[in-house]
Amino acid sequence: MRAALIPMKELSQAKMRLADVLGRAQRAELTLAMLSDVMVACRESGCFDEIAVISNDSEVAWHVRELGGTPLAEPATLSGLNESLTFGQRYLGRRVAVDELVILPADIPLLRAEDVRAGVDALGGDAPRVVLIRSRDNGTNMLAMRPPEAIEMRFGRDSADAHRAAAEAAGIEIIELASERVAFDVDAPEDLDELATATCGAATAGWLAARAHYAAEHP
Repeated sequence: MRAALIPMKELSQAKMRLADVLGRAQRAELTLAMLSDVMVACRESGCFDEIAVISNDSEVAWHVRELGGTPLAEPATLSGLNESLTFGQRYLGRRVAVDELVILPADIPLLRAEDVRAGVDALGGDAPRVVLIRSRDNGTNMLAMRPPEAIEMRFGRDSADAHRAAAEAAGIEIIELASERVAFDVDAPEDLDELATATCGAATAGWLAARAHYAAEHP
């Protein structure tokens, strides 16, 4: 049994680095659009028995259910991304009994089903293994593991190096894949400019089209 796990911030706090160019509602809409595209890529890959999104935001939970995913309520006692993902790891591994876990961020709107399948295929047979795809700033934009608690969560600055070191310290084989689509995430205004000319998922493309139309109507 295999699950995808996607963490999501509260929408009011999403994409704060874009606050100079997007209002709060626009940031929330973009965040949900990108999440939609990541979930669709996961579903279309045919790789998962469960697509779970962990968040403490009720609107996110509703959105996830609408897309056929499983919302996991983030306990209020948790602090930060790594604690949230660790909770998700343990829940899916111990309560749902998944054998393999693939962690993806919600802000990689270029993701395609074949990218997901490539990461899952790299897990191979039955032995413990970690598969890693780096973001462009040395973060982690895909982390696939067997078993689901193979390594501790080390998200944050230079997390790709930290996750590699954790796998090596645990004596677990780690495979790195390169993917320009997976490596691209949306954090800064210049990423929005690049996104506008990229081939992204349908929901994000719709958000971009609506933004361009509004800009044309309100020069």
